[in-house]
Amino acid sequence: MNRSVQKAFEILSYVVNNSQKQSLNQVARSLKMNKTTLFRFISTLEHIGMLSKRNDIYVPGIKLFEMGSKVPVKQLIVDKVHPVLCRLTADVNETVNMGELYNNRVLYLDKTESKRSLQIRTVIGGTNPLHATALGKSILSILPDELCETIIANLKFEKKTPATITDPELLKKHIADVRAKGSGTDYEELEEGLYCVAVPLMIRQLNFYGAISFSGPSARFTPQWMAELAVKLKETASEIKELFE
Repeated sequence: MNRSVQKAFEILSYVVNNSQKQSLNQVARSLKMNKTTLFRFISTLEHIGMLSKRNDIYVPGIKLFEMGSKVPVKQLIVDKVHPVLCRLTADVNETVNMGELYNNRVLYLDKTESKRSLQIRTVIGGTNPLHATALGKSILSILPDELCETIIANLKFEKKTPATITDPELLKKHIADVRAKGSGTDYEELEEGLYCVAVPLMIRQLNFYGAISFSGPSARFTPQWMAELAVKLKETASEIKELFE
């Protein structure tokens, strides 16, 4: 057995599973490791993106979240959630999307389409920018603060339409609004004529950080209708969480 690999895994597991912010000294004491030795391990893990350091505190890195998207458990989630999304689409006759964080973008894991003629142009397995989608804002709202800050700092803020958010501080205000209301919106920020409303979907047991959304044309997505859809999404997110308890 390779002791170095085992020790690196122990460090990763400790940081991921410990909800309190951990400094180098705290990790060393908890794992009973020499601080100099621990620093060498953590520096390597930080260099390859498995850990991240903010203000002398160590947190899970972006690569851990990216790798999680490739684990077969994600397909198990989709298989279990898909029937719920189908019922939701049938109930309101609007297109539903489910996505998660992947490589600083929204990865579309599932989609159930309405019977209406106008459809959002998303593809399962495709991606869209975090800053320009209701799904992306909702996902960012439930990430650990340090990871959220790191991701925002590395976004390219590509301008998709005149309404696209290109200011990091404005995006942070939108994320705060999602946290307060429990839902996020996108008013022609990804595609002109397209409105979206989304809610976060966190499955703690599986370390899943995602969101579900409704998308449709701006002419049909009135403020009242979007508010009603947000309620439906929140109810569905709660139902999905219960599937994994």
